[in-house]
Amino acid sequence: MLARYVQRGHSIDYTPEADVAAGDVVIIGDLAGIAKLDIKAGALGALALVGVFDIPKATGEGTAIAAGTIVFWDAENSQVTTTAGDNKYLGKTVIASGDDAANARVIINVSRDVPISATDAIADPEASAEDIDDQSGGTASGVHQLAAVGDTSGADQSGAINNNFATISAEYNALKDDVEANNGKLDSILAALRTLGLIATE
Repeated sequence: MLARYVQRGHSIDYTPEADVAAGDVVIIGDLAGIAKLDIKAGALGALALVGVFDIPKATGEGTAIAAGTIVFWDAENSQVTTTAGDNKYLGKTVIASGDDAANARVIINVSRDVPISATDAIADPEASAEDIDDQSGGTASGVHQLAAVGDTSGADQSGAINNNFATISAEYNALKDDVEANNGKLDSILAALRTLGLIATE
């Protein structure tokens, strides 16, 4: 046996060397956790690894953070920051917070690869794949050539025109099938994430 199931992973056991207050952000290596309750030094407690939290941020001009922004934990100032540097990755903001906002609302430990538009799906329990935009910036995979149609005043071009309609119809149906297949896969992923508690349930 190579692996043995231990727990769901929504939280982990944690025994601090110093007292930890409920809501404190704790960084273990590159892993961010948030204390659920007060934990006395040397006592066993728990750190949340998933969820959406309101976490302190700087205030004042230029400190606003847009929704969907990757944020880090500034341990020195005990606040969220958009600056990486030596700060550890914390998660992504799910709503915008203005210059005067004392907190940023962050979904912790979410993959950096989740598209910014997917924060809407994270916040909306009934979201489906169509709610997540394609932000890959990709280009079409191929160029499809239609048959040339000549001057219809001198010859019957209905065959070429019908062939073009057939080509367009086939390409549309193939694209539709691909989109429906991908939406089905994404909906399955969203359902799995809800089951795991990584995003809100319906």
